[in-house]
Amino acid sequence: MLRLTGNSSERVFLNDMMNKSGQRLLECLQCGKCTGSCPVASPETGGPRQLIAQILAGMKDHALTNPMWWYCVSCGSCVTRCPVDINVYELATALCETAAREGITPSEREIHLFEDLFLKSVRKYGRVKELRTVALFNLMTMNPLKDMDKGIALMKKGAIGPLEIFRAGKKDDKVERIFKRVESTREGE
Repeated sequence: MLRLTGNSSERVFLNDMMNKSGQRLLECLQCGKCTGSCPVASPETGGPRQLIAQILAGMKDHALTNPMWWYCVSCGSCVTRCPVDINVYELATALCETAAREGITPSEREIHLFEDLFLKSVRKYGRVKELRTVALFNLMTMNPLKDMDKGIALMKKGAIGPLEIFRAGKKDDKVERIFKRVESTREGE
């Protein structure tokens, strides 16, 4: 396993990722249990083991553009099987924030778009408005009829009404306070 060569920029990136994620990356054994249990690991995305190896090798550009951390579904399989308890979701969050701060375009723009729409819905209504979120996502990705068949099937079963997309719901001030608290915490970092 290739480790740091001693270059100060490599150490700065590694230390930054360890501090932001709270993960002890230098303890990684590179055993591969994380990747073996990861539901999104594939030859195209690599896996958690490869991502950690890039960080340990000081490959900042590779790590920040690695699609693996965009796909992380925070299932916890990595940390459950890791002999040193490294949580890749925490690492993925730190990488995401670093990439955003450095202006690196997400490898999967649509994942980022869906995440933004999802959080805006939760912030506005206190919960995700699924139909509205999916409809907005499909419109913004230029595929407005993509899930029409699923919507019609749900309407036939009575699971949703045809006007559901237009129902706004009530704004929840408690949720807004939570979002503001999180934002103020992030600004203080």
